[in-house]
Formats: sequence, C-alpha cells, structure tokens
Amino acid sequence: MSMNNGRHLAFPFRIGTDGRTATPADLPDHIRGEIIQLLLTAQGERPFLPSFGAGLRRLVFQRNDDATAGITKALVSQNLSRWLGQRIMVELLDVSAEDSTLNVDLRYRIIATGEVISVRLQRQGAH
Repeated sequence: MSMNNGRHLAFPFRIGTDGRTATPADLPDHIRGEIIQLLLTAQGERPFLPSFGAGLRRLVFQRNDDATAGITKALVSQNLSRWLGQRIMVELLDVSAEDSTLNVDLRYRIIATGEVISVRLQRQGAH
C-alpha cells in the first residue's frame, strides 16, 4: 500500500541507496517503526512532546516479576491507545515474566488495511 500522506523517515534512521534519507517500504513497516519508537521512548525524552513514550528501556533496572509485567502491560496499553489508537486496533497484548525474561507480545490490526501483525519485544535480565 502506498503512503500518500507525506514522506516518512525509516526506523531506524538510515540513508537509502539513492543517498537520501530512507523511507519505510510500506504502511505496515511504517506503523511497526512507530510502535517501536513509542515503546522505547522515555517520557520527557522528546522536548516538544514530553508525555510521548512508554519508556520500556527503563525496565533494565526493574525486577522481573508479575508486578513489573502488570505495570508494563498498563503502560503499553495506555500509550498505544493514546498515540496510535487512530492507526491500529490492539487485538492481543500479553506481558509475562518468565525466569529472567520479560516478554511483550502484541498483535494489532492496521485500521487502514485490516492487516494483522504480531510483534514480540523481550528484555532479558540477570538471574
């Protein structure tokens, strides 16, 4: 599907083969990049959008237990709804703490196309 609503930067940022900034290949690629940016950005990191971000990177410093999994699920759900609710519909959000690994499994539907995509983020800590 073509993205006719302007030129978007690829995530992660890179230079394309034509020497210009790379763009996402398609709408699903663009939305996946938006989700990853949202989840990994810490609130306050963007000066002109201080409330943007779920701050999952800070989990490196948290205990890996059911409480952390519950807080993570709430943060992810709230931020996806607030910032990308007009672009995606969350079909499944499962956050689990297993041994030293925190798993975030997300399945979403792109509203514009109906395409369903799954993403898994993991944070492995020390035992």
